Amino acid sequence: MPDIWIFLVIIFSSLIKGITGFGFALFSFPLLLIWYSPKEIIPVLMICNLIASVLIVIQKKEQKLLDRNAYSLIGAGGLFTVAGVIALSASTGHLLVKLSGALFIALTIYSMVSRKKATTLPSRHYLFAGAFIGFLTGAVSVSGPPLALFLNRAKTGNRKFREIFAAFSVVTAVIAIIGYYQAGMITAETVRTSLLFTPILLTGTVVGKKLNTKMSFRSFQSTNIILTLIASLLLVANPA
Repeated sequence: MPDIWIFLVIIFSSLIKGITGFGFALFSFPLLLIWYSPKEIIPVLMICNLIASVLIVIQKKEQKLLDRNAYSLIGAGGLFTVAGVIALSASTGHLLVKLSGALFIALTIYSMVSRKKATTLPSRHYLFAGAFIGFLTGAVSVSGPPLALFLNRAKTGNRKFREIFAAFSVVTAVIAIIGYYQAGMITAETVRTSLLFTPILLTGTVVGKKLNTKMSFRSFQSTNIILTLIASLLLVANPA
């Protein structure tokens, strides 16, 4: 029964979201394409991701986790999300999905084989990364792979990593949802499906967050890379 499989996909993806701060759309998207078209499911995932990310952002923090570079990354992402929305509304979305998956695989392999220098990344790198990732967010709702790889490259700790992801998701999701609405992609069915997914997503996110605090930095980085590669392969292999 398809509904049972959809339910399991949402549960697993929400756990990943809670552990890493990303991964809900990354894992659920390629699997949900079995039952939905890109234009049907992308707005739903964006709404769900916004709700879960807001929950993470409003939680009480022991210290300030976002710095100037993080704000540059988020700001650039928000601006270029608009371009991604335009690209999606002008196409069926299938080609964008395939290209994004192939790109994510290439970036993941590069991050695994390249030597990482122990130097601080220049501020402009955050701007360029934000612009690129923002476009992908608007186009396919998936910002996880390139943002995870970039933050791993910047040697970002677990909690800060998760906080940046949540804040980035809030800003880009709000902009994308407005764009989807203007393009006629937000319907009553979109809202209904989002409301069905949200309770499951929030429960999994809370459970996943508890697991996050028990992971070492090295294990956290390795997990991000492995998850990114698997999900990217699913995007490319999806017959949709």
